[in-house]
Amino acid sequence: MMGRSMATPSFFEGPEKKLEVVVTPGFPPLRSLGDEAWHCIVEAAGAKVLSVLRSEHSDAYLLSESSLFVFDDWFVVITCGQTTLVNAVPQILKAIPKESIAFLVYERKSEHFPEHQETTFYDDARRLQAILPGRALRFGDAHGRYIQMFHTTRPYSPEKNDPTLEVLMHVIDEDVAGQFAATRTSHDRSLSVSSGMAAILPGFTTSEHVFDPAGYSLNAVKGEEYYTFHVTPEETGSYVSFETNYDFRGDLDGLIRSIVELFRPRAFDVITFLPEAEPDLPVAGYELGDHVVQVLGGYRVSYFQYFAPPSGPRAACELEL
Repeated sequence: MMGRSMATPSFFEGPEKKLEVVVTPGFPPLRSLGDEAWHCIVEAAGAKVLSVLRSEHSDAYLLSESSLFVFDDWFVVITCGQTTLVNAVPQILKAIPKESIAFLVYERKSEHFPEHQETTFYDDARRLQAILPGRALRFGDAHGRYIQMFHTTRPYSPEKNDPTLEVLMHVIDEDVAGQFAATRTSHDRSLSVSSGMAAILPGFTTSEHVFDPAGYSLNAVKGEEYYTFHVTPEETGSYVSFETNYDFRGDLDGLIRSIVELFRPRAFDVITFLPEAEPDLPVAGYELGDHVVQVLGGYRVSYFQYFAPPSGPRAACELEL
C-alpha cells in the first residue's frame, strides 16, 4: 500500500478533472455573465484565474490549475492538482438554472496518488446525480489507467461539427520535462514556440504561463476552436495533457503522432468525442493496450490506451530511505 510519505516533495497531481456544460437554445450568452461570475466558479473549485485571452468567439482563462474556455453557448473547465471541481457546480447553478443545462459531462482521470484527493469520482458522481439525472461510466480497466465520466441523460443531439480530442501522456522524456522548470526557462522566448507546441496547430493566438518551480500551461484560440497543453514535469508522475475541438477528422493519426513525438511518453491515452464514426488509430512505435467505445449523450466516445513496448529488461530503481 502506498502511503503519503511516498510522494516526493516536488510531487504534483497532473491528471485532471474536467467539466463541460452546454446550455439550451435561447439562454443568454455565457460570456455575458462577466469575469466575476467565472472567477467565483473557478475559486469554488479551488483554483484561481491567472489571466484571460479574449477573442471574437471565446474567453480563455489560464488558471492556477489548468484552464477554462467560455463560449456563448458552452464552456469547459479543466483543473488538476488537489482541486475539487465538483464544488464548482453549485456556483454554476447560481448563474445557470439546471433546466437551462442541455448537456453536462464530468470527467475524471485516474490519479497517481488518489489518497491526496478530497473526494473520489463516486463521491462526485453521486453529488451530480442528486442535481441532474445521469449515469456514470468507466473507460479502461479498474486495475490500470482509466477515465471515469458522469453525463446527463436528458435527450441531447450535438452538432455534426463538434469533435473533441484529448491526448493524456504519462512518464515523458526527462530532457523534454526539463524544459518546463522555471529555472530552465528564458522569459525572453515563448515556450510554445521553442518546444514546438505552437507548430502543431498553427495560426492560433496563444497565452502561456510557466509555474515556479515547475509546470506549464498553454491556452490557444482561433475562431470557435481552442487547444490547451498542461505539463507536469516532476520526476514523480510526469504528465502532459492536450485537448482541442479543432476538427481533426481526416488527420487524427498525424496530429497525435506530432504531439507524442514532442514529449516521447512511455504511455498515453487518447479520447475522442465524435457525433458520428469511431476513428481507427494506429500509432507508430506504440502498442494498443485497451480500446473502449461507448455512445454518450449523442457522442460516440472512443478511448485508446497505448504503451511503448520494452526493448528489454531494466534494472530496479534504488529508493532513498
